[in-house]
Amino acid sequence: RARRPTTYRVREAVGSLLSDTTLESARMHSVGTLASDERVDEGGTIHLMTLSRRRRAEGVRPEYEGGGDLMSIFSKPMEIAEGEEGEEEYEVVDTVEGGSLGAATFGIIKGTIGPAILFLPRGFKMAGWGVAIPALLFSTATYLYSARRLLDCWRIEKRKIERLDEIKALLGDKESNYGAMDGEAASDVPKGPVDPHMPSADGTMLTYPELAKRAFGKYSFFVSAGIAILQFGVCLTYFIFVPENLVAVTKSLTGKSVPQEAFLVAMIFAEIPFTWIRDIRRLTPTNILATLLIFFGLASCLSIALFRDYGDSSLVKEISQLPPVNHETWFMFIGTAFYMFEGAMTLVVPLQEAVYTPEDKAKFPALNTRVMWCIVIFYCFFATTCWAAFGEGLKTAMTASLPPGALATAVQIAYSIAVFFTFPLQVFPALEVTLKTGVKAGTTDHDYDSAIFRRNLKASFLVCCLGFIAYFAQDYLGNVASILGSAIGVPVALICPNLMHNILAKDISLCTRMMNYGVVCIGIIAFVVASTTTILNWSSGAEG
Repeated sequence: RARRPTTYRVREAVGSLLSDTTLESARMHSVGTLASDERVDEGGTIHLMTLSRRRRAEGVRPEYEGGGDLMSIFSKPMEIAEGEEGEEEYEVVDTVEGGSLGAATFGIIKGTIGPAILFLPRGFKMAGWGVAIPALLFSTATYLYSARRLLDCWRIEKRKIERLDEIKALLGDKESNYGAMDGEAASDVPKGPVDPHMPSADGTMLTYPELAKRAFGKYSFFVSAGIAILQFGVCLTYFIFVPENLVAVTKSLTGKSVPQEAFLVAMIFAEIPFTWIRDIRRLTPTNILATLLIFFGLASCLSIALFRDYGDSSLVKEISQLPPVNHETWFMFIGTAFYMFEGAMTLVVPLQEAVYTPEDKAKFPALNTRVMWCIVIFYCFFATTCWAAFGEGLKTAMTASLPPGALATAVQIAYSIAVFFTFPLQVFPALEVTLKTGVKAGTTDHDYDSAIFRRNLKASFLVCCLGFIAYFAQDYLGNVASILGSAIGVPVALICPNLMHNILAKDISLCTRMMNYGVVCIGIIAFVVASTTTILNWSSGAEG
């Protein structure tokens, strides 16, 4: 077989990465939501069900056409002898869903590097590099430690499920993969539409909220609520960021000032239809566009900072003159440092599950650590460079602080589009946790449609509420990021995973248990100190 040219293989690899739905699927799976063509078996493994054509012998009718067991759809196609006439029909192909480490890497990068990186330069300015860099590195170290503990919880619970399956197999318990039943048992099941986005009755996905439920019981509600509030908060910052950028774009292109509130209202109504989509894999093309625009924006911001005219000075000299500590507002950066991860902790388990082979699954925790450290090192470089380049006029939405010019306007437009298309992906987990639109079997088509209508109506109302809050917080974008990171991000990223590990991991050493409690104590201190100081000094972060 001829070897494909290198350029073809590179183009094929890039194409597969850009069209990959790992991140979109991970966001759905992070809150236990499935696509309509996905099912979960009793072991928690996600299966992708696809239709393909097959041929069967002419005159032979499948069982399901005669009112038989629908599970015959999953049977292998009958072989047809050469030259024999046959008819085409469709079969459901069952494949275990999973991808490569490369796709997981791309998912980590896309899930972590978002619009929040633009908040860092002003965050560095308000804290001073002597506080900001150590704080960001420390928050990353504790975040990765907690992520490891969360993945340990996943492995422990996964092993329990596998052992239970082995016991059932030894006992000769015959079970259908997807709940097919025979005889009288099947007649007892209520008929009617079932919400295709809810997990099947046979298995449960081991998500962060599910692991919290197994560790904390009824108190796991606080974890789910924290995840929802954090994601809603991220979307709240988008409602401040995009209108602020569009004001600058309009002034640059037309010379006229349009009220920021006008763009806010327009964005609210434009985003509402996107929140009605429950299979966000359909948004993969727009997410790819958003990712490319974000990378373009970052590269452009860096090029402006590196190659702008510094007169008698230089970028290196400007960096050397940056103050190490800002004694008045340094505490604001503690929350911002944890906000930078934008809820990435909830994606750790789904991305681990998304890796296909056992060998790659074992490599994922180390891969996640390496990728995150590379991202954070880039964060430090980007924030310090842009702070030195754009000086005292920095705003939290850094693109609104760029020197006037065609490239600056292009960056503002690119980032506005990118954030607009990122909004549905970020708000999806929060809406699913808040609304929980599961429709049980036994309902009618009318009941199902009514439930979906009510769900969409509530989602629209929540988006309007976010816009209403954004109106009053539009001069406090930095404060919002800080309070979200300290009050919500710290408990979700540091406190809960380590407490869960101490509860679920029965055989860990005393040293590990004490280290977990140590990180929990650090999280509690950061939560109390950063949240309190941010609230008490709220006016110091105003930008209006």
